Amino acid sequence: MSFCVVVVALKNWMIQLVRGSKPIEANMKWITVAAALAVINTATCGHDVHKHFMAWMKQHYTPEEVKAFVRDDLTTGSIGGGPLTKETNDRPVVFVHGLNNEAGNLWKVARVFAAHGFPTQYMFATTWGRGLEPTNFNVGMSCAHVRHIRRFIEMVLKYTGAKQIDVIGYSMGSPIARKAILGGKCVDDANVALGPSLQSRIHTYISVAGANQGSYLCGLPFFEICNMNTGLSCNSKFLADINWFKNYESSYKSFNLASSGDSVVGYMACGKKASEFPGGHEWKVEGMNHEQTEFDTAEIQLKMLRESTDGKSKSRPAGKNSFAEVKKYLNTKRRDVKPLKTAKPVPKKVAAKKGAPKKAAPPKKAPAKKAAPAKRASPKKAAPPKKNQKPARH
Repeated sequence: MSFCVVVVALKNWMIQLVRGSKPIEANMKWITVAAALAVINTATCGHDVHKHFMAWMKQHYTPEEVKAFVRDDLTTGSIGGGPLTKETNDRPVVFVHGLNNEAGNLWKVARVFAAHGFPTQYMFATTWGRGLEPTNFNVGMSCAHVRHIRRFIEMVLKYTGAKQIDVIGYSMGSPIARKAILGGKCVDDANVALGPSLQSRIHTYISVAGANQGSYLCGLPFFEICNMNTGLSCNSKFLADINWFKNYESSYKSFNLASSGDSVVGYMACGKKASEFPGGHEWKVEGMNHEQTEFDTAEIQLKMLRESTDGKSKSRPAGKNSFAEVKKYLNTKRRDVKPLKTAKPVPKKVAAKKGAPKKAAPPKKAPAKKAAPAKRASPKKAAPPKKNQKPARH
């Protein structure tokens, strides 16, 4: 990544130091440095889009559209693009950040991806919303945000020429990305049609700490982010719309990466797992907070993307074909099973060809008659003497 992304990392780190400090006077130098970095960002940053991608956008889109995608008004409003220098089995991926963030905040995920051989030219992100505003909760999942992400996905498909790409949605960016893929009419403006589903163009979808069922912090809708129309309240109209359908986020597989230690979205909300969604395969991590789940699980996210790519990574247990595993087990020899006696093969009857002369059947042999059992000879009795017969003299 460029110098601009490094500046973002330093700025975020220093802001965290300022927030975590107790005596303000002792940390004025950190505030000064953070302010100085903000000035540097405004002067030298704005985006981390490759010049090849920028030239292509200017050729195919209006200046207003390019400005909306690039977001030069922010620290790092967009990233991605550039010609590939070598062949890869990876697909382009679009990152969709969460609430009060911007594209440049995903630098940590991008760094891990690049370290594992994922081409930087295939990592794309734009910014929806107003960027880094930690205390702004008057944000909803409006039609404008959904359209912005959908058009960016369509642009990446067109720019890369890929048949399919992957999408990763973080926190509030997950329900926004899911609606962008789903299409249909906008929730808050039925007169705006987003278009047909993009499912066939999305290979793998990953929700990371996603507020797919809402946020447990929205038990009471105090802020705009918790409104009942486009907010994160459990029964909002927007969430009901995206959770009505199933398995539309991707054509291969969708994943749900969530943590039991998430205190922003929460692990449970309204009696449900806050990050689950119909058809999503859950991958649970333990003890990570919200930001750690988003940015410190990059290796898990990459394994999910590469699950179906030969030679890149092994499939996780939950992603294997259970029927194939059972079939493989049944076909293996096991010591605890006695071998069955194989029956003699029965010769198959060959069907006679049509029009062939029928052969005369051989004469049937008569069954051999059984020999009658021999009669036992009975002892002969002496004949009685005849009448008027004189006895013989000796």
